[in-house]
Amino acid sequence: MLTIVIGDTHGMAAKLENLLGQIDMWCAANARAELRQLIFLGDYIDRGADSRRVLQIVQRLQAEGAICLRGNHEELMLRATESERDLTNFLANGGDATISSLRTPAAFWRAQEWMRALSTSHEDELRYYVHAGIRPGVPLDRQTAEIKLWIRGSFLRHRGPFPKYIVHGHTPAIYIDPKETKLDVRDNRCNVDTGAGMNGPLSAAIFNDRQTKPIHTISVGAE
Repeated sequence: MLTIVIGDTHGMAAKLENLLGQIDMWCAANARAELRQLIFLGDYIDRGADSRRVLQIVQRLQAEGAICLRGNHEELMLRATESERDLTNFLANGGDATISSLRTPAAFWRAQEWMRALSTSHEDELRYYVHAGIRPGVPLDRQTAEIKLWIRGSFLRHRGPFPKYIVHGHTPAIYIDPKETKLDVRDNRCNVDTGAGMNGPLSAAIFNDRQTKPIHTISVGAE
């Protein structure tokens, strides 16, 4: 079994289509007989110009068995209709591009309903998949949705082991170094967000069921 994890897409439909094609080619050449589990780590929307198309692609793949997690940008969109302040926050974080891409209020509401049903984490025997990360020292079953969607500092600074190997997105290395566009693979975690919504590539990490770290990574579409 291969587990293929795709990081924050942020409305970059062309990058996503390119990445999915590259994944298919790699699997055909290297793992034709392997079953595949596709996992998306959230942040499908905002910043990029084609959130609508990204949602269409991801929802089609979900219907075929992909696991889709909620990111903090989906959370921002869910909250956007609760108050003026939440709407302002959504727009300030790229939501204007999502509204333009979705085109109609009905499409916006349908997207919200889909997002509302998304889980904030997934785990298998070897790894724990989550959008942002976890709070160190807290058992996995006691991590809150707020932490899983938003955490940065204490999680990113943690050097010791976690209860399971953590696969996450949310904080691309491009935040720290604009020239850094590679996945951040460490002994205790793997960050798959390489800044697709910030002119960086969109990336995937490919895992098998024999080791915790990825066996291969693919990045496409740096601009």
